[in-house]
Amino acid sequence: MKQDLKTTAGVYLMLLATFFLWGSVYVAGKYLAGSLPSPFISAARACIGCLPLWLMARPCRAVRIEKADRKYFLLVGIMGYYLTFVINQLGVARAGASLSALINTVNPVTIALLAALILKEPIRRVQIVCLVLAIAGAWVVLAGAETGGQLLGLVLVLLSVLTWGIASVYIRRLTAKYPAILVTFYGMLISTVFHIPTAAFSAVKAGGLQLSAHSVLLLLYLGICTSGLAQFLWSRSLSLLPATTCSLFYPLQPVFSALLGVWFLGESFGPNFWWGLLLIGGDIVLNCLDGIHQQKAAK
Repeated sequence: MKQDLKTTAGVYLMLLATFFLWGSVYVAGKYLAGSLPSPFISAARACIGCLPLWLMARPCRAVRIEKADRKYFLLVGIMGYYLTFVINQLGVARAGASLSALINTVNPVTIALLAALILKEPIRRVQIVCLVLAIAGAWVVLAGAETGGQLLGLVLVLLSVLTWGIASVYIRRLTAKYPAILVTFYGMLISTVFHIPTAAFSAVKAGGLQLSAHSVLLLLYLGICTSGLAQFLWSRSLSLLPATTCSLFYPLQPVFSALLGVWFLGESFGPNFWWGLLLIGGDIVLNCLDGIHQQKAAK
């Protein structure tokens, strides 16, 4: 799909906002995991996120979904918004925010490979360089952070990377035919069917819930901003740019997570953080320059 430079710049801004919001998930999730069951946190994100998505999707809810595409909506809902949410939150609770954010930097590799395999999107040399810079930078950023991660948490977060990679590829396919907001809303709505029973079970198993005013505010933030708004921005970006290009912004997620950790949790980072930030900045600049070059070449 050909896009002008102004549109491309707008998508880059949407991607920056998306990964800032997703980066904040780890800090908020780390705080909430101390008092609430992980499946309940994931369910709250999805259920609350449905409300703003429902409002944004109103103009296009009359769009008819073809029968052949319903299985892809189901796949996106289950793998992207149910399994990814639950498994990732369980991993964050066990491996910690920093380790979870670090592991999620392999998302660009997963999405690029899956997009090439399923959507037949080509991988250019410059994108390979961007991938190397992105992953190297993210590893350097969090190398100095203390992460008392556990093996189970590591396996769970890696599994969530796989489920989200598969979902993102099919989101890309669906948004080529349907409005991005509609794909996001239906996917999130489908996920609530599975979230509600697992959340109820986890609450009963924990002996009830203890919700403070602070916890409620964080749950509202996770649902409205990091789930509703961020998921829409991601789907919209995938509808305008190739999945591989969008995935190159993933390394910003642990950077934002680390910065928010410093601000809200009092964490500190040494020179590794700044060297990693430099590498990731190089990835983003190179990615943007490549996007501009591709747009000029397409004219």
